[in-house]
Amino acid sequence: MEKSSLIPNFVANFIQKSMKRLHLFIILSFITIFSSAEPFCDVRKFSILDGLAANSISDLAQGYDNLMWFGTWNGLSYYDGYHFKTFRDEPDNIDIMSTNRILAIYPSPDNNVWVVTFDRTLYLFDTKLCQFIKVGKMLDEHFGIHLSSSQIYPLPNGHTWITTDRQNYLIRIGQGDDLESMKPELIKVGQKGLRSGNVWFIKQDRKGREWVLTDKGTFIYGSKFHTSIPFMWHREVGNMVFLATSDGKVAVYDEQNHLSMVPMPAGVTRINELKNTGYQLIIATNIGLVVYNPRTFKTDVVNVQNPNQPIAEVKKAYVDAHNLVWTFTEGQGVTVVNPKTMSTQWLYADAPTPDYRTTSDKFFIMEDEHGTLWTIPNHGTFSYYDRKSGKLVPYTLRSNSAGNYYVPRISKFTISDQGILWLVGVHDLTQVNFKFHDYVMTKLDEGESEARAMAYTTNGFHWDGFKSGHLKISDSNFNKIGYLEANGQISQKQVPFSQAGIYAIYQDAKKRMWIGTDGDGLYLYAKNAMRHFRYDATNKNSIPCDSIYDVVSDRQGNIWIATYGGGLALMREDPQGNISFLSSRNGLKWPKISNYNKVRRITCTASGVILVGTTGGLVTFKEEKHPTKNIRFHTTSYRENDIESLTAADINDILMRSNGETYVSCIGGTLDKITSKKLLQDNLKVRYCDFISTNEGNVQSLIEDNRGDIWLIRESSIDRYNPKTKKITVFGPNDFDLNMTFSEARPVHDPSTDNITVGTAMGSMTFNPATVKQTDYQPRVIFTELHYNGSSENIPILHQKKLVIPADKRNLTISFAALDYTRKYQQFYKYRIDGHTPEGEWIDLRGQNRIGFNHISHGQYVLKVIATNTHGKWSKHVASLELDVRPTFWESIWGKLLMLLITIGIMASCFILYNKLQKERIKHDMNEMKNKFYSKASHKLRTPLSLIGGPVEQVLENEPNLSEESRGMLQIVRRNAKEMLNMLNRMLKFDNGSGFYLDEGSDQAFVASENNGDISDETAKDYLDDTSTAEEEGTDDGEEKTEQREKDITILVVEDNPDLRQFLFTILKPDYNVLLAENGKEGLVKARNMMPDFILTDVSMPVMDGFAMVHCLKQDTNTAHIPIIVLSAKASVEDHLRGFEEGVDGYLTKPFSATYLKGRIEAVINQRHALQLDMLKQIQRIEGTEFHITHEYPQTASGQGGYLSSMVSKRMLEEDAQIEKVVRYINEHISDPDLRMDDIALAVGMSRSVLYGKLKNAVGMKPVDFVRHVRIMRAAELLCKTDDSLTSIAYTMGFSDPKYFARVFKKEMGISPSQYRENSK
Repeated sequence: MEKSSLIPNFVANFIQKSMKRLHLFIILSFITIFSSAEPFCDVRKFSILDGLAANSISDLAQGYDNLMWFGTWNGLSYYDGYHFKTFRDEPDNIDIMSTNRILAIYPSPDNNVWVVTFDRTLYLFDTKLCQFIKVGKMLDEHFGIHLSSSQIYPLPNGHTWITTDRQNYLIRIGQGDDLESMKPELIKVGQKGLRSGNVWFIKQDRKGREWVLTDKGTFIYGSKFHTSIPFMWHREVGNMVFLATSDGKVAVYDEQNHLSMVPMPAGVTRINELKNTGYQLIIATNIGLVVYNPRTFKTDVVNVQNPNQPIAEVKKAYVDAHNLVWTFTEGQGVTVVNPKTMSTQWLYADAPTPDYRTTSDKFFIMEDEHGTLWTIPNHGTFSYYDRKSGKLVPYTLRSNSAGNYYVPRISKFTISDQGILWLVGVHDLTQVNFKFHDYVMTKLDEGESEARAMAYTTNGFHWDGFKSGHLKISDSNFNKIGYLEANGQISQKQVPFSQAGIYAIYQDAKKRMWIGTDGDGLYLYAKNAMRHFRYDATNKNSIPCDSIYDVVSDRQGNIWIATYGGGLALMREDPQGNISFLSSRNGLKWPKISNYNKVRRITCTASGVILVGTTGGLVTFKEEKHPTKNIRFHTTSYRENDIESLTAADINDILMRSNGETYVSCIGGTLDKITSKKLLQDNLKVRYCDFISTNEGNVQSLIEDNRGDIWLIRESSIDRYNPKTKKITVFGPNDFDLNMTFSEARPVHDPSTDNITVGTAMGSMTFNPATVKQTDYQPRVIFTELHYNGSSENIPILHQKKLVIPADKRNLTISFAALDYTRKYQQFYKYRIDGHTPEGEWIDLRGQNRIGFNHISHGQYVLKVIATNTHGKWSKHVASLELDVRPTFWESIWGKLLMLLITIGIMASCFILYNKLQKERIKHDMNEMKNKFYSKASHKLRTPLSLIGGPVEQVLENEPNLSEESRGMLQIVRRNAKEMLNMLNRMLKFDNGSGFYLDEGSDQAFVASENNGDISDETAKDYLDDTSTAEEEGTDDGEEKTEQREKDITILVVEDNPDLRQFLFTILKPDYNVLLAENGKEGLVKARNMMPDFILTDVSMPVMDGFAMVHCLKQDTNTAHIPIIVLSAKASVEDHLRGFEEGVDGYLTKPFSATYLKGRIEAVINQRHALQLDMLKQIQRIEGTEFHITHEYPQTASGQGGYLSSMVSKRMLEEDAQIEKVVRYINEHISDPDLRMDDIALAVGMSRSVLYGKLKNAVGMKPVDFVRHVRIMRAAELLCKTDDSLTSIAYTMGFSDPKYFARVFKKEMGISPSQYRENSK
């Protein structure tokens, strides 16, 4: 939508005429603008809340070391720019001072401070010891006097003069650590030229002469010169010394100790002060200002009277830097005298209201470091002298501290070396830091508002848009023209242009003004008409958003608009002047990510590339003469873990320098430089600019001046970066107003003047890079305090040359201060420790004014510190402090000597102990070698003994037809074999720690053992006999089954000794099927392929030993069920334990009893058979219940059941789970007559052979027999619990022939099915 109105003709004519005039004088205007910059005072108030000793201050002075000292009614304080430190007499048992109320202080050249208390007692505050020395009491005792001090005069040569209230003597005292070294001298009246004790003044001249001026005469100490003339004033002019009395006499002193009187004009009866302007002597007299020229001996009288000030007598004269003399009388104002022309000018300034007036108890006049003269004219207020206008300008002294307190009165003041004014008024301490505005502010007439848009027009006008919605127009001299209204009128009143903030102002090539607002759309001011463009949801050609942040034009004249919410828009204008906008709403292919719709800045470059800064990243594209919807946009944003991407996506500003370098500032305080050569591509590469500090806040905007320097507008400072020297200069609160902050407004640069205008929170600020300068003040650095960690006390150290650090206090902090008393905005520190820090290197502390040491090593150190002033410029002054860190006892020479002796003793003890241990180790190793030899030999012999004893025993037992002679010979063999075995056992027991274990498996032909309840050689036969008897008592069918079971059992024998392998085959073959293997690997293969029922194995074998084979078998679920007995010559306890850990069922040592071995095997088989019977009993499924196998497992046949129960149980539990699966599958398919073994194996995840072995081992049946057994058991249940016919039950149980079912049932149960049903009733 559009609105239009006409500007009155007189306004247009006024603008046109003004444009011509101002365009001609633009350079002169620049000079005028910056020559009229205003001075500014940064006023700070201090009180006891800031650490000051008291609010009532009696005296203040700056020391020779530049520390500021303050004498108060409650002690002595110094201020180092960071904090106050107070020294006083505390309420304790130590008497330091007679009173804490200080009357006067006098800093001395040796950096100490003379102190006179309210009761006139004299003290010297020693800054090395940081304590008061009772010099007055010492002088009383030394001279036998009662000193009542009046004035103290410290002289540059180190001597100090002390005057007294009684005026009967003077004391001259030097420097020193005690009274004797100070060499005090008491000069009484009448001695050494002293005519009176009432001293006017004591001063040292340039030649070192000490002048003493009294009311009855003058003399030079240590010289023959003395006179009775009571000179009161002393002034050196060149090589001449002028003296004056209070009653109007003036004399000049020559090198021959002669006085020559200078004739004064008639009427001079009083002289109030002597000054000079170069070679001219200025005399303040009762008739006016007298100017004496010693070269021409001419005297001129300047009358300072005028209608506003009728008094002639000059009380005070001050010569400024321009050799103008400022004269004060008791009348109103101040008169300025030009001694060259003898002309005068009376000046006066007062505050608009008495409440804002600042007066002084004394005549006040001074000049600051910028050359600005400040004064308080009589009966006027605090003012500065505007040399251009020649007038005094009143200035209200108002504190920048909390409360904005005014300074109504100056009672005492001093000026420090920086030109800073320190003053005392009614109460409190005030610091006035004088500054000079090297810039021009354009503000609202009423109130304050942030400037968000600025523009220079071709007619030299300045346009400033404010966040409050005001639009102010000024001429080239920054004089207000008026405020532009939305109807095109210019008003002198402060009326808003819009209710929304003004965020963009731009003049295009047709001299039209584009005005963008934050929420009120876009305005176009041209040809005395105002047009208004707003977002229209029904019109896609309208502006895409009402928040306009930037308006620019490219080289082709195309107008681009940055909207904060609608993306980029292009202004299109037809020949009739109708305006529409091309945006993403009507076809512009703008990036679709929402963050790219918030556009802050558009930068058009000389190369034709346009860069757009958004909250989502950077967009680049090529300008076209007639842009279309098909513009190709390239995007660059932040990419995680990519150091060559933007450091942040949210962009504030974009700057392309005149040489083509492109910089991008991002929110987050970062600045990036684009390194990609081509800008028309995605994901441009950038490099982070590390020359800026993120502590200064965001880089709001950037601009380049005529010299090529880049000006970075930060939040509270402006940085100047020189790309050639890589140097950055920061202008902060010490250069601008204290509370100056800068906005995101696009800065404006005027190439014709090099002026730069930036936006601030108070308006726009215009400065010229050539005039913005910083002070070169070089502050001194002083060490202030020492703090030991853990202590609540801060120890002042000030001028101590050396610190001695106790051995038990090595964690400490040393504080220091650069004595620059302006605000600490950019004060930085560096330090080094000589001998430890590499030569030429300094460690940066940034703004931290303290160094912490943790566990510092003992020794001698020299700590050095340098600092900058508050503008970041490094000072030439270096502060040095020696550190003597005392050693602990163990670090001292005696401690080290004791430590050496202890070390030698420990080393000797260790050497002796080592030798002893070496001997024992060697002895032990020899015993081990013997044991290993005997053990190995014994193990090697036990197998042959087995082959001797076993066959002999077999022959003696099984061959009854042996002749007596043969039997006797065999018995001899058996006895000697037994002796050899005993000898081997004794060899194994050679070492008590050998762990030899003799189990009950040893051959009873060699070793006798009692029956302890386990199966042994004697009980094995009985066990077998009992078993045979029990089987004979059973049925024939049972005997047949037992015989069949025994024949069906297969034993795998794994033994590497062929003779023993053959022997085992021989004794086992009659009862079992025997498989043979000669090593563990072959045994493992046969076990997996043949699935034996039992395995008997040796341990020590080639290729694979027995334990490795057992481990493989037990880890394999297909073979883990096979019982295993180890038969080995290894008889140690460790070997037995390892076997049981691997899961063996028994461990027999060689030589062995064949009978016992077979009994052991039979016991394991019977145990397995018992488990099989138990398993079959549990497979009695009850209708409606879940099937589970639960039974108690008996102790293993090895007799080691207690040790093996957990392992065997775990293995059997795994087998039970597998059998459960088989039984469950059979029950689910019990009626299937075609149920095959392959089906069962597939269902439970086993091979046919593994299933066969599992069932054979678990229930003692083949799979077919086990299926038949389960069916018969289930059929028996049905016979008992149902009335189904036998035929029905047979078919239900999977039998296809009822007759076959009856035969099988009778064979399994012993009776026919019908008899079983009858018996169960």
